Amino acid sequence: MIRLVVLAAGRGRRLGVLGDDTPKWLLEVGGATIAERQLEAVRRAERHAPGLVGSVSVVVGHAAPAIERFATTQPELDIALVDNPAYDEINNWYSLLLALRSQPDGGREERTVVFNADLLARPDWFAKFLLDSASATTESLIAVDTERPLTDESMKVSGEHRLERIGKVGVERPVGEYVGMFMARGTVREGLAAALETYVGSNGAADHWYEHAIGETAAQGLPWVVWPTPDSEWIEIDDEADYAAALRLEAVR
Repeated sequence: MIRLVVLAAGRGRRLGVLGDDTPKWLLEVGGATIAERQLEAVRRAERHAPGLVGSVSVVVGHAAPAIERFATTQPELDIALVDNPAYDEINNWYSLLLALRSQPDGGREERTVVFNADLLARPDWFAKFLLDSASATTESLIAVDTERPLTDESMKVSGEHRLERIGKVGVERPVGEYVGMFMARGTVREGLAAALETYVGSNGAADHWYEHAIGETAAQGLPWVVWPTPDSEWIEIDDEADYAAALRLEAVR
């Protein structure tokens, strides 16, 4: 069974007025929000495998009431909200930790899948990841675009089949870009949670991304298995230029 987590607490400061009252998850692009696309993927995956997704949790912070209102329009999914009161002070690793803490212990076969709330892609793209995560014999999958040219801002990944390093800098011979979606279970999930717990109370860790913990656990030998994305038709919406690019992408689909 999959427990889906959406990390939607952060404030999109670089989106200007667009992000003042709207969380990234509820940004509308081409007539549908990112949230609607990601949740449509849950429904599609469930049609292939009923009972596949056991729960949907959304970590909220900035503009939380907007997500609360949206959740009431999705009663069949029974969305649980996890409050992150420190969303404006601590980076997204804390949102992930709060989500992991909120999940009951379902055993080593239960899989946690994480979607970043600013990841725009087609519903079938997300649905494929959910289905592959459910059937994976490995303890993890991490989504990597192995085709798109890398930039200074790319979250680079090295390791052709198994992640070796991840980060924006210091990654030699990168094979692609991490796109904000992963699955973890068993020892990988346990190791990730343990790494995140070590950041609590550490001033030096406040600005870490959760990818820092993924890199640490990979260096310790935990197997993060690369899942190549179906294509490069995705956008991480961080700023106004990204949003404009997302509108152009949806316009030609």
